[in-house]
Amino acid sequence: MSNLEDSEENWMAKMDSLCSNLNVDPVAAKKSKESFLEIKRNYSLDGDMLHWMACALYVACRTSITPTVQTGKAVEGNCVSLTRLLRLCNISLIQFFTKIKNWMEMAAMSTEFKDRISHLQHKFAVSTVLFRKFQPIFQEIFLNLTNEPLKSSAKRRPKLQPCSTNALFEFTWCLYICVKGEFHRSAHDLVDMYHLLLACLDFVFANAFMARRIDLIDPAFKGLPSNWLQDDFKVPANPPCIISALCELNDGLLVDASATKEYSWKPVIKSFFEKSLLKGDMENLSGVLDIGYFDSNLKSLNNQYETYVLSVGEFDERIFLGEHANEQIGTRNKEISEVIATFGPNNRAVHQTPLTGRRYLESQGEELTPVSEAKNSLARLAAYLRQAAPQPSRELIKLFTECNVSKETINTNLIQPCNNWKEQFANSLRETNTSYSNETIMFRCNMITCLYYKVFEHIIREEHRKKPQVSLQMLLTQETYQLTVYACCTEIVIHAYGVHSLKFPRVLQIYGLSAFHFYKIIELVVQAVVEKLTRDVIKHLNAVEEEVLESLVWTSDSPLWEQLSRTSVPASIDVRVHDSPHRRNNGLQSPVSAVIDRYFSPDQAKKQLFKDPIKPGQSLLVATNNVQVKQEANVLLPPQNPSNSDNSTTPKKTNNSLILFFRKFYSLAVVRINDLCTRLGLSDEELKRKIWTCLEYSIMEQTQLMKDRHLDQLLMCAVYVICKVSNNSTNQVEKSFADIMKCYRQRPLADNHVYRSVLIRQSEGDSSPERGDLIHFYNKVYVQCMQTFALRFTGRHKDECSLSPLPAGRGDAAYSPAGQRVSERHQLYVKPLTTPPPANLHLTYRFSRSPAKDLHAINTMVSCEVGGLKRSLVASAVGEGALAAADVVKRARYATAGVARKLHGLMTDRQAQDRHQPRD
Repeated sequence: MSNLEDSEENWMAKMDSLCSNLNVDPVAAKKSKESFLEIKRNYSLDGDMLHWMACALYVACRTSITPTVQTGKAVEGNCVSLTRLLRLCNISLIQFFTKIKNWMEMAAMSTEFKDRISHLQHKFAVSTVLFRKFQPIFQEIFLNLTNEPLKSSAKRRPKLQPCSTNALFEFTWCLYICVKGEFHRSAHDLVDMYHLLLACLDFVFANAFMARRIDLIDPAFKGLPSNWLQDDFKVPANPPCIISALCELNDGLLVDASATKEYSWKPVIKSFFEKSLLKGDMENLSGVLDIGYFDSNLKSLNNQYETYVLSVGEFDERIFLGEHANEQIGTRNKEISEVIATFGPNNRAVHQTPLTGRRYLESQGEELTPVSEAKNSLARLAAYLRQAAPQPSRELIKLFTECNVSKETINTNLIQPCNNWKEQFANSLRETNTSYSNETIMFRCNMITCLYYKVFEHIIREEHRKKPQVSLQMLLTQETYQLTVYACCTEIVIHAYGVHSLKFPRVLQIYGLSAFHFYKIIELVVQAVVEKLTRDVIKHLNAVEEEVLESLVWTSDSPLWEQLSRTSVPASIDVRVHDSPHRRNNGLQSPVSAVIDRYFSPDQAKKQLFKDPIKPGQSLLVATNNVQVKQEANVLLPPQNPSNSDNSTTPKKTNNSLILFFRKFYSLAVVRINDLCTRLGLSDEELKRKIWTCLEYSIMEQTQLMKDRHLDQLLMCAVYVICKVSNNSTNQVEKSFADIMKCYRQRPLADNHVYRSVLIRQSEGDSSPERGDLIHFYNKVYVQCMQTFALRFTGRHKDECSLSPLPAGRGDAAYSPAGQRVSERHQLYVKPLTTPPPANLHLTYRFSRSPAKDLHAINTMVSCEVGGLKRSLVASAVGEGALAAADVVKRARYATAGVARKLHGLMTDRQAQDRHQPRD
């Protein structure tokens, strides 16, 4: 017998032993053994084999259907305890989540099963956060919680004795997770489940209060009456409600918590009494802690929860109560933030900051817990909407009336569609979370509608201010625009409440919106609410915009493809914006009619919509033969007729919507290129420009590569291929895909699913689309499209390819060595002067400090004609003692008087600005 066969026999013996201990049925046992052997033969499994066996068994059990004897119904999940499986395989919960992710990729599990694991991970993260909140709140209310093992306390306690604080702690948590199990569709929602926890603590307190358990309740607790400890204290007919006190002390929202208690908690507790899961006074929902009932109630709750866990195959949340909880969970020597961070970007309780849109974020204060962050977001939202109503405000109606918009038009084109969308979302909530009461649903729908009218009014007023000649009636006819605003407001409320079952892009499906239309409104909404809502909400909207731009707009059913069928993809140089130095202070949108440009105008954008300081430069991918293309050729000379050059290409006229889209898309792409290059240690600017040129070419000329794929997939391929062809003995820059993926994973919001599952071939007929990892995609698809172009960067064909300019990332000019452009007609840039320039290469003028002759010398140099000679000039501006440098990168033949006047005007403006700045 070979060693391989001998080894496999040993593994199968261990699998048989596991199946026997877990009472796994023969079908699932056979399935688990077959899958384990197949994966082990095809992949190298590192670490303890028992850990991989746990994965094989869990998958086999969760994909099996077991008929039950009593009811005759089929139960999914084989009734195998995940907690017991992990204990027998000596693997912690966190280790299991890591292993099962890899197992699902190797076994090519369905998307549905992967989503189930993702939900399980998120539920674990939420439960961990909630338990960490539960313990200190419990200790605020009750006395004498000790460190003795909680799970064994009830067993050692003699019967017919009042329950101890430790036993009450166990009872409270078991009661909470049993009630939470009734809301399995919303069990991932942090805010709702936190308020349910407060309702549970209120219920247990009420029972202890009515039993006058002075030995349990802390007399210093704020929710007690002042005469609680007096001998003549009389227990009232109804216990006090401590929801208000708990919310005040522990980051709760009173309105939501009260609604949760009334419409979610009470109905479930009443049903528990009716089913005899709880014994006591059913009419007053009390008496559950009485000596004759407590032990029976605790036992019933444990049995009920045990049945629930086995039926749904989830982890046992009683694990937190165990003596060896840290070892079983995997949290030994780990902070809770590290545990939550284990589960990747989509399951984080505290969200990472996206690379773009950071200019909108207020400075970060003290670090908040997930519950505090959620409470803060909802509190700010509630404060913003305090005086709002789910209808147009008087001021908005007045504005429409002044602009000759009839009431009938307002009702038909604004109010009625809004009411329809409101009902749409209400129906979606009912379908997604059947446990939501009608009151809860209407409260959240009204919150969305109030927010919508406030944001809509803000955008309309800005629109009217910028272009008063534009008819507001015309704006009201654009239903897609209004719907995108409503959808964005919906996403804000969904995120604030942490409704995991409706996480983005579910909102697009609810309203039947395309991502291509949705992205257009995001930044306008951000600008409307940036000072009103929390940093976390703004971060989320930035992350949503990135998700839309990187992948969702590139799906095969996106309207983007229809537009690209009529026009070509523009180059980054064609969508760049010349920034004016006079409007850079706030980093926000320039004064342009954004809604008109996004939804109405078919012409090219002439002004900046967002602060996208994309830097100028040559963008032709294939240079003309024997002709030197000058970057500054368009400074003063009239544009050349494309027909005069056989090798020049003229892009088709691109509509305004595409200009705006690709401006944002290229801006996101260059930010990510710079981030990945920095993490890889690639600092050479020419190499970065090669990577950018390669990526831009793949977007422009091989656009089909993006269909149903992800920007980062093409980006990593571009980095790999350019580093490979540029590598030589003197410049060793080659990077492996392993290096690239490792650095990619470190980026905020990066997801390993991007490189683990890439579309290889679209589905044909009834067949499923073929998918593989990034290397498979590179070899089978990317190389076929890009090989010829990439070989131009080998060094043997330098004359065949010129480099596109590397744009600056949005709001960040530091990526461009030239600095910030200050002239729309000249290659004139401003950047910080960090070190004194060599005196023989630069002329320096310090505003308000240098003599006039220095400025005259600069003017003379710029004015004179020096054919083909490159010069640099540095002009230093004093803000609060800081210096700034302006570099003339390349020069053509400048018109003497015109350039001198422009530069003198620029200097005068900066001197005027300097005089108005405060002095130390």
